[in-house]
Amino acid sequence: MLVTAILWIAFFIINFNVAMMIGLLPFIQHDLALSPSEAGWILAAFPVVALISNLALGPLIDRFGRKLFIGIGAAACCLTLLLTAASHSALMIVLSRAATGLFMPMIGASIFAALADYVPEPKRAKAAGYVTTAAPIAFLCSLSMGVVVGGLLSWQVTVIGLAAVCAALAGLVLTFAAAPPGSLSASRINWATYKERLNSMSASVGTRPLLASYFCWSVGVYIFLGLYPTWLVQHGLPSFGVDTVGSVIFIGEVGGLFGAVLSARLAKRFNNPLRLCAWASIAIAVVIQAMPWSDGYPLAQGAAYMAFAFGRDLMLALILGDAMRLVEASRRGSLNSSLNAVYQMGGTLGGLLSAWLYGLNAGYFANVIGASLAFVASAVLLRAISRSRPGF
Repeated sequence: MLVTAILWIAFFIINFNVAMMIGLLPFIQHDLALSPSEAGWILAAFPVVALISNLALGPLIDRFGRKLFIGIGAAACCLTLLLTAASHSALMIVLSRAATGLFMPMIGASIFAALADYVPEPKRAKAAGYVTTAAPIAFLCSLSMGVVVGGLLSWQVTVIGLAAVCAALAGLVLTFAAAPPGSLSASRINWATYKERLNSMSASVGTRPLLASYFCWSVGVYIFLGLYPTWLVQHGLPSFGVDTVGSVIFIGEVGGLFGAVLSARLAKRFNNPLRLCAWASIAIAVVIQAMPWSDGYPLAQGAAYMAFAFGRDLMLALILGDAMRLVEASRRGSLNSSLNAVYQMGGTLGGLLSAWLYGLNAGYFANVIGASLAFVASAVLLRAISRSRPGF
């Protein structure tokens, strides 16, 4: 249980780090008199570097161990976050966020590989469900802290607080036992190793459709979510004010929390959790069709968004929890880092498509249709993985 709690903190840090900048950016922009382009660079610095870092880290994590990289990553992120808080120019914040993008994936690419190392397989789905509850909780906390603390005190307080949590994680991970036998790779770290890992992940009948389905899932999530708050303010609930819009999103994310918590119980009813993910992806594609038609009705929007968030975080918990079964123990870090990189690529593409589709149709019909197609594609790919396993 202690391992699960520590990995929960690690996953909370990963998600809080990304979401906090959404709430803090207006205060950073005001404090430093930033231009829109400078603000954009602050947002882009982390994911651009993190994508490259994720691709590079997999074999290293497999070779030297998940415990080591979580500890080093947490300690280094503590320092880069403190540097961010001490920055007084756009350039320094951009460089600090880029440095965080270098070290934060050391934590992120190790979490679910470590979960598979230290938690027995019968308990792994339940533990993964608990760990992924950190995502919706981090989203809720980051928005409230970003707006309240950033507005009443200073934006630096939130960043320093996250640095303190990173320092705590660096200490807590020392309680992990030594890596289990067979969990570390003996391969030398060279270009041939990276090429072999990339080829094996892309060619395997298990991991290839998993990575593709995870990519489609992340594209669908960001096509739908990218401009959804904007649409609510401008068209969906224009007469209700931002407090109502915030309540709709808050209530919806509570649904995400339930999805993560209940993922393990629901998975027990299926011999193959990825088959449950396929059905959840289809359900999401159906549920979000109600969004454009229920404009002006906050209760309907809240209910539909809660169902969306429930399915989204249910899928996240089951995919990340079950994925480690598809590779041998010494390759779990590579798969974890590949999943993170695929998520970032899908999120970037989905965000761009979200803006483009919203420009085509302000009624949000284009966004919903585009997201639904991505979710259906994800379901088809997940179903392909499950064909080689027993049914329900």
